[in-house]
Amino acid sequence: MSIFITSCSDRTNKTEDYTDEKPEQEDEKQIPTAWNLDVSSYNVKVPYDLPDFKPQAEEVRLSQDLVELFNAGQFEGFTDNQKTAIYQDGFVVLKPSYEALKMHHLYESSLYKQIPTFITVDSALHMYRLYFDNSLKMVESSVLYEKLENISKNMLIESIEAYKDEKLSNMREELKSVAAYFLTADMLLDIETSSIDVPEEVISLAQEETNLIDAAEGYSKSPITKKDIDYSQFTVRGHYAGNEKLEKYFKAMMWYGLCGFPIFDETKIDPELDMENLTIAMTITCLALEREEIFKDFENIYSTTALYTGMSDDLGLFELRDMIVKVYGADPDLNKFKDSSYNDDLLKAALLLPQPQIKPKYTDSTAPAGRQFRFMGQRYSFDAESLQNLMEPIQRPVPSGLDVVASLGSERAEEILDKYYQPKIKWNKYEYNLNLLRQKQEGFTTDDWQKDLYKGWLWTIKSSAANYEKTDGMPKFMRSEKWTDKNIHTALGSYAELKHDTILYMKQAVAEMGGGPDLSIPYNYVEPNAEVYANLKWLTEYTKEHLRIRNMLNEQSANVLDSIIEMQEVLMNVSVKELTNQEITAEENDMLYTYGGRIDSMVQIMNYMMWEKNIDAGNDYTTALVADIATIAPNSLYPASNYLEVGNGLPLEIYVVCRTNKKTYLARGALFNYYEFLSHERLTDLKWHNMLGIRKVVMALNPATGQYEETDTYNNEGIDLFQSSDYYEIIEVEEPDIPVVSKPEWTNSFVSTESNNVSIKENMELDWLK
Repeated sequence: MSIFITSCSDRTNKTEDYTDEKPEQEDEKQIPTAWNLDVSSYNVKVPYDLPDFKPQAEEVRLSQDLVELFNAGQFEGFTDNQKTAIYQDGFVVLKPSYEALKMHHLYESSLYKQIPTFITVDSALHMYRLYFDNSLKMVESSVLYEKLENISKNMLIESIEAYKDEKLSNMREELKSVAAYFLTADMLLDIETSSIDVPEEVISLAQEETNLIDAAEGYSKSPITKKDIDYSQFTVRGHYAGNEKLEKYFKAMMWYGLCGFPIFDETKIDPELDMENLTIAMTITCLALEREEIFKDFENIYSTTALYTGMSDDLGLFELRDMIVKVYGADPDLNKFKDSSYNDDLLKAALLLPQPQIKPKYTDSTAPAGRQFRFMGQRYSFDAESLQNLMEPIQRPVPSGLDVVASLGSERAEEILDKYYQPKIKWNKYEYNLNLLRQKQEGFTTDDWQKDLYKGWLWTIKSSAANYEKTDGMPKFMRSEKWTDKNIHTALGSYAELKHDTILYMKQAVAEMGGGPDLSIPYNYVEPNAEVYANLKWLTEYTKEHLRIRNMLNEQSANVLDSIIEMQEVLMNVSVKELTNQEITAEENDMLYTYGGRIDSMVQIMNYMMWEKNIDAGNDYTTALVADIATIAPNSLYPASNYLEVGNGLPLEIYVVCRTNKKTYLARGALFNYYEFLSHERLTDLKWHNMLGIRKVVMALNPATGQYEETDTYNNEGIDLFQSSDYYEIIEVEEPDIPVVSKPEWTNSFVSTESNNVSIKENMELDWLK
């Protein structure tokens, strides 16, 4: 990945044509080095290898009584309809059995019960996500947090010094806003600022902001920008909730990423500069470039987060720096920003600034939607652009995750949308906009998809939604509309994980392994989507290499990544063998059989790494999660804000008819359990777990009674109601009598609506090699 900007050079001789001539520069003035520094560029190319083969999987034939299944006696409890699905479709998907809180637990269970494993694309995507989420959490806590503190405190010092400078008395109001802007971040981070001597009027302004941030109640006018901000975005969620340090990091980074200073007055038809906010933005830029230390901390945070989530969609230090140099020269006297003689040139330069690709659609809000400066801007993503362009206030204010899959090229996703959501009927521009998005996506090259981890993950999600209905040589179970729907569901489940793990940075659309008995190991099968595994292998190798060159990869982390890469290569190679009727080696089959334990081992290593760094693992007792991906701002239909939530529940179970080495058998695997619904609040994982019937209970010793009693005042340090560190945790799981939310109706096409009463007959001594 290469991250670069154009360096700025000293410029002189301000004239009317600012594009050809250079503004006057003060004589013998020493320009701070940050005015000529670039973002670090990492030109690393990681090879991508997609196997070339022609599918010709052996046809599997079944009779209605399923007598051909070698291991049919291992399973009891299928209903007649579920047996019919196995016969007709070659697979059946069942509701969660509440046996597994995590996806890989189902695979570990299969090993202990000695039943064949069906390794799904879902589980492979989830395996990568486990590393992505934990590595990001460790980087944020052990590296970026300290740099964020440094930037925030140093920028406050710079801004207070400027605010008190009598030579800048003409800039007093703007400098007060700048100082309050950084004091707000310092307050959110609990930084000690008593030694800085901050004026009371600045403290008062920042306190107004932090009160609104802590309340997190929705749209309200910012005391600093005097524009609406959606303060509900400060609801701490994702992997940040429950960790005091990461909660502070979340709020401060959200402040820097969400609070925008508009360049233009958006109430005017003709372009007119919003001089107050633009002056604040230019002042912040100049102060940030005054000290190399500040710039380097900023660049480190930006380039590291850009590796994970891509580049900002809004104007930042670099774009504003270029504009300032064009109009005023490098490191100008801040008083020049009040000199109206520069305004014509400033307007011309501002009009050349890039527009954001994701522009919210508001009807009753003054939140800026166009060009705006954000100190650590939220990032562009194709999926957010898709959601934004496929929603319209009043007519179609509520989008769907299916919009993203359709934009990525899935015709079946479009058919599901037409049948269940009817967007083309509600809004006559929907189809046109969808086609434009598809054209844009079709123009993406492999290099485009491989620019950062977010894009690489989304690229893999695109591959997971594949349609094999007309692909000769694929296994029977994969050549049906039901399987295509299953694939779309897979894509959406992984998409929910992607949005959950990157929720802080991305711009939103707005309208254990033990040994079993030494018996014959059953055959195991991989869902044969070689492209997904090739993409995931590349993505993991890319992750490893880019963390290495940034000196952010220790031996333990490298070993985990190597284990993931090894497993992905096995999944890719076995997929090709299955589709070309080649024999699976005993070593490969053993790796598939111990798949769940291998994942659990990776998880334990990552948890230990976090423990060493005093990072709480959070709510990692289950892989169920939730994330809001779009905001429906208040309007005539929705007087209060609503949020589109996507999430995963406990894993679904899939049973698939497979054939290996001339044996036909039934194998079990795990799938995502995707949900999508509107919520009146931004949900945390903990609230979502409670909705699903999953509850972590802390039993603490009460010294007064000598009994262990449930307490809800437990915190990360083990301090509770009874001031006791003697406690233990249990996880209670109970299926709600009435689901709080339902799965999308379209998933009934492939998920059985009947109960999952399947049980495993254990210790059947089947000779798989006979």
